[in-house]
Amino acid sequence: MLSGCHKSGTWSDDSRNWERAFKSTKPTDVVVVHSQYWRSAHFTYEFAYYFHIKKNDALKKQLFDGNKLKQVSGEEASLLFKDFFDKKPSWFIPNTADSYEVWTIEGESNGHFRLFIDKDSQDIFITDYQV
Repeated sequence: MLSGCHKSGTWSDDSRNWERAFKSTKPTDVVVVHSQYWRSAHFTYEFAYYFHIKKNDALKKQLFDGNKLKQVSGEEASLLFKDFFDKKPSWFIPNTADSYEVWTIEGESNGHFRLFIDKDSQDIFITDYQV
């Protein structure tokens, strides 16, 4: 098996997870409650991440302005609520499916990006994976 020349493993609640996942510096006004990032040792880019972010209107606007997000509901939302790489952390979307708005990227039928917004707190939960 070929392996890459990069660090691999799982990092939980590590301050560098934002940079690992998004290849950018975390904005100072963004409060990450929890995060988990996994990267395989394989030479191709294989990753999974989970973020719980406190309500942040500026970040929410940036997410919606910078991506073609599509809200899903009903059975499709229920299916996406269960579609995760490996076992999701217990803190990630801990409430029932009807407690969240569920968003995906429009036109990416094979993509795994999910954006969940808690309907009560407006906290943001983001996950994606590629294997």
